[in-house]
Amino acid sequence: MIVRAVALPGTPLLVPGVAGSAVVLADTREHVLGALRDLVAHVDRVVVVAPAPRGAPGRRGELRPALEAVGVEPRWWGWAPAPGAEELPAAGLPASVGLLALAAAGWRGPVEVVELDARPTGEAGRLVRVLGEEPGTGLVVVTSAAPDGAAHPGGPAAAPAGAAGAAGGVEHEMLGALGDSFEQVVERSVGEYEQRAYEVVRFAGAPAGR
Repeated sequence: MIVRAVALPGTPLLVPGVAGSAVVLADTREHVLGALRDLVAHVDRVVVVAPAPRGAPGRRGELRPALEAVGVEPRWWGWAPAPGAEELPAAGLPASVGLLALAAAGWRGPVEVVELDARPTGEAGRLVRVLGEEPGTGLVVVTSAAPDGAAHPGGPAAAPAGAAGAAGGVEHEMLGALGDSFEQVVERSVGEYEQRAYEVVRFAGAPAGR
């Protein structure tokens, strides 16, 4: 079986340097990088799908990572962004975490970012199914930046509730669509910084034609 998609938590604490000199989320970070390395070994391009920043419209295209929303300038990032992205528009926080993790996993191929806002029910799930069927395409689904977000159907981040309702509903659809299409392998760890559970999910299936 080949990894076709990876779901990861969009907390900026995954990026070394965001917590200063403290070592946090070490196990989760290793799970993320291992899953992404398995993913990119068998794809020609990657699509990062993430919630749009609150109040921002959805968009699709090439974007660069940006962590200024949490007050961390690029010089402090422990993961370097992919080269050549400096002039691109800035991605939102969850997508930025996904982009930096991909670069840290060694991916240097093309990356498209899809940031999803609240949309009609079913549309996010349909989009993920279509992307998952594209030959040679790997998916990286990044959940919201909430630190206690589990990245699989039925987990805390997947359940629409409270202030996270719109983003949570979109995530629930995306992760549910992947869960319906592929076998899930879940890795769970507890964050050293805030003692909350994080999950990284590999979605594996037969290889799509390249």
